[in-house]
Amino acid sequence: MGFSALLLGLSLTGAPAPATTAEPAPSRAAVPCQSVKDCWLDDEGRAIRRPVRFRGRHLPKGDCGAHLRWLRHALTCEDGVCTARDIGDGC
Repeated sequence: MGFSALLLGLSLTGAPAPATTAEPAPSRAAVPCQSVKDCWLDDEGRAIRRPVRFRGRHLPKGDCGAHLRWLRHALTCEDGVCTARDIGDGC
């Protein structure tokens, strides 16, 4: 029996479908970078070019208050492109 037939059979019997374990895809910006110092997070947690006013500063520490997006996302420079990966939080 194929996987789709198995899922169909499970849905007809009322049994829950198997959970998927796929990680959310990282947010890759079209922002070139040499290091994470060139990257920043927008309000939704997507990777963007670091604003001029934040250049030379450390990345904010994440917390369960105003800096929740910094707790939920890991910001990196991968293959020369700014990338934000959702890593969840403990809040």
